[in-house]
Amino acid sequence: MLRHDTGGFAASSPPEGFDLKDFEEAGLRVVERRFEPKDLIFAPGDPDDQLYFLLSGVVRLYKIYGDYKEATTALLKDRGIFGKLSLVEGRWQDVFAEAVTEARVAAIQKVAIEQVIKTKPDFALKLFSSLSERLRQSDEVIESLLHREVSTRLATLLLNLGERFGREEGGRLVIEVRMTHQDLANMIASTREAVSKVMSEFQREGLIETRNRRIALLNREALAERAAGPTGLV
Repeated sequence: MLRHDTGGFAASSPPEGFDLKDFEEAGLRVVERRFEPKDLIFAPGDPDDQLYFLLSGVVRLYKIYGDYKEATTALLKDRGIFGKLSLVEGRWQDVFAEAVTEARVAAIQKVAIEQVIKTKPDFALKLFSSLSERLRQSDEVIESLLHREVSTRLATLLLNLGERFGREEGGRLVIEVRMTHQDLANMIASTREAVSKVMSEFQREGLIETRNRRIALLNREALAERAAGPTGLV
């Protein structure tokens, strides 16, 4: 869930207590798959026949909107549940899932899940709660991206990345996932040029520093102020 209510992607985990053992205890067979960074786990047009549980690594979910810009709707880390969500409302058929780092994913056949749902109401409620929350977050993210400036969206993104993937180091919060400016642009439905301009501005103001594609947050309070900035189209 987002803690900075300023419009940005969701860095999400499953509901408390939901784990791979919930699938196994329900009698569901899981198949482990491994992905390298930038590998697509699924894309629009792929068979919608599996649900996924992230065992390790980082995965991002994104959609294409407008003039073919990518908009990241969720970043998942360890134990995230994801899929195309047709189990909930038949939506998200245009979603992509991509490995950000090396990732291990458990795949579960949806036809088997649908059978279990009929006989195990507690499992069904927990699963639907997780997937419905993911869908709600996606709608909120896309809406916020349409009405906020690049600097606002980027500040929000950096704060969330720091919150989710940051490590305290000498008074700085270092984001441990290495990212290029193009990676950042893809996460906020912007361009590399626009992101590079804002990143340079943030560095001049002493808000961040970058080294070897690793970003360190130096002044989170000032970044939060930027994240709460005025709305406006890109």
